Amino acid sequence: MRWLGMLSSGVLLGLFLSGEKKLSMPEETSVPHDTLRRTVATSLVPLRIIGHTAQKVKDGFALHAGETYPVWARKLALSWKGIPYGSGGIGLKPHELLLNLDQMDCMTAVENLVALHIAYKNGAPTLEGFSEALLSVRYHAVPPCRLEDRHHYLSHSFTKWELAGWGAWLPLGIADERPIRFISANPKKYPAFTDWQYVRSIEQKLSHRPRYYIPSKELHHWLPALKDGDLIAFVSPKEGLDVSHVGVFFWEEGKATFAHASLIAKKWVFGEDLCAYLDRRGENVKGITVFRLY
Repeated sequence: MRWLGMLSSGVLLGLFLSGEKKLSMPEETSVPHDTLRRTVATSLVPLRIIGHTAQKVKDGFALHAGETYPVWARKLALSWKGIPYGSGGIGLKPHELLLNLDQMDCMTAVENLVALHIAYKNGAPTLEGFSEALLSVRYHAVPPCRLEDRHHYLSHSFTKWELAGWGAWLPLGIADERPIRFISANPKKYPAFTDWQYVRSIEQKLSHRPRYYIPSKELHHWLPALKDGDLIAFVSPKEGLDVSHVGVFFWEEGKATFAHASLIAKKWVFGEDLCAYLDRRGENVKGITVFRLY
């Protein structure tokens, strides 16, 4: 049995590039160049801060004050309603850390949520604390933060986050024994990658970790086990690909819903009916896998 995951925003950008090109890019913050390029203290990684991100980070920490994770996750998800869809990473240098809460795709949104929560728990509710947490959330190796060092599969993210003690990948549903190899099997989609031996080694390690998912048709049996703030990833039927989308689960008046950066809606959406979503996706989604943050 093997662990399950999904492509991060770097890989999703390759899959959805045609949609991304239609989106207008938010302006970068107008702070002085030397401030914009200041480095994160312990990792010497230059930052690229977009638009109103610094204020939104501050607002996210303010919402967390005195709240449990599930309550805060709901407040944060509601406050993000309408944020435009997109990665915002066009032109990003390999060793730069992108801070962008003005525009998010499904994976960068989840990374931002996790980083805000971890920084708050670590007693570092500051922009620098958020940056440090985001580095650990987003990268396997810091530094050098090469393109290959990104968690390009969510299985990689979930594995690291669990080892870090940030939460647990719940063994719900049935075992998924399919190998993870989408990136190495499609090298032309990732022309900027150079260390293919490293990429394949990561895929092999992830392929040999036990992983589970709840099949769409069996979801109603497992719904009572889900809690507000759980991260839910949608399992893809594609060869070598673990999952294709991720969001945050919430109960709304007894109905199972989730919040996510929607490619179709081109924005962050709160309260999407989970069962209806799976019905619409049909055979394009096998089911969901669940990670619970502490």
